[in-house]
Amino acid sequence: MKKNFIIILLMIGGSSLQSQEVIDSVKFRISYTLSYKTTPLQSDYPRTDLMYLDIGKEVSKFYSRYDQIRDSIQTEGLKNNMSINEINSLKKTYTKGVPQIFYHLFQDNKFISTDRFVFLHTLYKETAKIPEWSIGNEVKDISGYTCRKAIAKYFGREWHVYFTSQIPLNLGPWKLWGLPGLILEASDKDNLFKYELHGFERIQNYSPIIYTHKNYDNKEYTIVDKNTFRKMERLYNEDNSEFIKVFLGVKSISATKPDGTVIEGKISIPYIPLEPW
Repeated sequence: MKKNFIIILLMIGGSSLQSQEVIDSVKFRISYTLSYKTTPLQSDYPRTDLMYLDIGKEVSKFYSRYDQIRDSIQTEGLKNNMSINEINSLKKTYTKGVPQIFYHLFQDNKFISTDRFVFLHTLYKETAKIPEWSIGNEVKDISGYTCRKAIAKYFGREWHVYFTSQIPLNLGPWKLWGLPGLILEASDKDNLFKYELHGFERIQNYSPIIYTHKNYDNKEYTIVDKNTFRKMERLYNEDNSEFIKVFLGVKSISATKPDGTVIEGKISIPYIPLEPW
């Protein structure tokens, strides 16, 4: 077990040394504050993240700025021959972000979603279908923009959003899009997730949109279909130790709480998927 655990640490450490491919340049950058729950019974949002929506001519990319910063720290640390412990200590000073990245390929009408489970990187593609929006008469001012409300059932949840035609971009956070204006705010009916506008800017200087689909040793991410991805995501969060046995080949694993108590067997991670399982 000790040998397997060391191998896992080494591969986690190297996972940020990924091959990068420039697929577009950023014309607009919209930042959102993401607030989300990890169990349905929570009254408040215990977790927050800063999400970036980078929009180019052909592609958009939606990702966590916090996760990007932590990934950069890891990459630079490895370049400077820092130890895994030193790198992890540095990373702990920054907020942990969600690892998922969502690309929207306009010409191909495709979404590409990537995620990482420990050091296993996955990728799946799907058609970028437009939600069947119902646009109401409700009006709301958000950061000086006049917004209208729209509702749609989309990928298993009912989404309530506010969009503005003052910014004629038919995109929004996550996979939400297809309205006559930029979505500035979005939340699901059950109040599990909420995206709120943090900032909007036109990018004057060149800033590449990077598509990461290879891991540290230049191997392609594991391509799966969406159903397989959802099964992996569910097992990873409901029984993390079983996921590691099945997909990483580690026969036994344990974790230690801050008080020194060793947890063995099933390890669950509080988590609510954007798309219900």
